[in-house]
Amino acid sequence: MYNTDNREVFLTKEGLKKLKEKIKYLEVVKRKEIQEDIKRSLEYGDISENAEYNIALEAQRMNEINIVRLKQRLSNTKVVEEDCCSKEIGIGTALRLKNLDSQEEVEYIFVPDDQIDFAQHKISISSPLGQAFLGHQEGDRVEIEVPIGILRYKILKIIK
Repeated sequence: MYNTDNREVFLTKEGLKKLKEKIKYLEVVKRKEIQEDIKRSLEYGDISENAEYNIALEAQRMNEINIVRLKQRLSNTKVVEEDCCSKEIGIGTALRLKNLDSQEEVEYIFVPDDQIDFAQHKISISSPLGQAFLGHQEGDRVEIEVPIGILRYKILKIIK
């Protein structure tokens, strides 16, 4: 139920701010709303047949799970900045890659976890693919072990 994944979470300063705001909202506002719902549902009498009470208790349980999950994420967060000057791969880098097995070319943009958008080819820098390319340069060959085998890529172009 709880997120036990201890891998680093890469966020921008804005993403970190939003995560902290979400935690504060759940701890202060949402908890109070749920407590009021529980109190109100108790006014209906017998809790053994009180659907509103059971719903409020489940909402409380889910809220607490979300708080724990988000705090876990916060404890593993690494704030990152876009680096426009480096020749190495990092946040904000677009890569043009060549799959050395299929000869297919593909382009990805590496982003923090809070900006993933598969339709736009934006993938997380903390994903297995992102981690495999981190720190490499144009012309490097990179091998990535995946469940179906090994993917082999050549970095054709790094676009900042």
